[in-house]
Amino acid sequence: MKCMEIGIIVALLAILLAVWLISVQRRLVVLDENIKNAMSQIGVQLSSWYDATLALLELTEAYDAAMGEKADRLRAERGMVTAESDPAQAAGQEQLLSEIRQVLQAIAEQYPKVQEEPGYRKYLNAAESYEKMLHTSGLIYNDTVSKYNGTIRLFSVNVAARLLHFHKKAYLEMG
Repeated sequence: MKCMEIGIIVALLAILLAVWLISVQRRLVVLDENIKNAMSQIGVQLSSWYDATLALLELTEAYDAAMGEKADRLRAERGMVTAESDPAQAAGQEQLLSEIRQVLQAIAEQYPKVQEEPGYRKYLNAAESYEKMLHTSGLIYNDTVSKYNGTIRLFSVNVAARLLHFHKKAYLEMG
């Protein structure tokens, strides 16, 4: 009889362990999906900012021949940031757009007539708006990563995270 009781206790413990492991796995999957959704949103903001910046570059080509080259560079270096992208990739795209924004500001100062071009103000406002939204999306991403990283650092969750191959995520560093 003792052997049967021990067997039942072991079976119950195994069931409890399995239920706990499944609940931790589900929690980590939800947190991981939130990170992917946040990165996907960053990709949307970057894509919109690209489009507005490209339109500005095309408007300024008539004032400065180098703008055509910059537009070509922007098209060539445009990367798609998706849910699976890493933070360094997104930061690199943001850096490229920031550099081009500075060039556009210099052109607008050098050639004030460019600001009178139809659509210039509209595209400039759109680019600035997407840049601000990107900043907000970056904050959301980092907050989500912080929650995930904090969760996998908890002792009991840490053991399950290692067993289930959940690893610490990198933060997004944007300018």
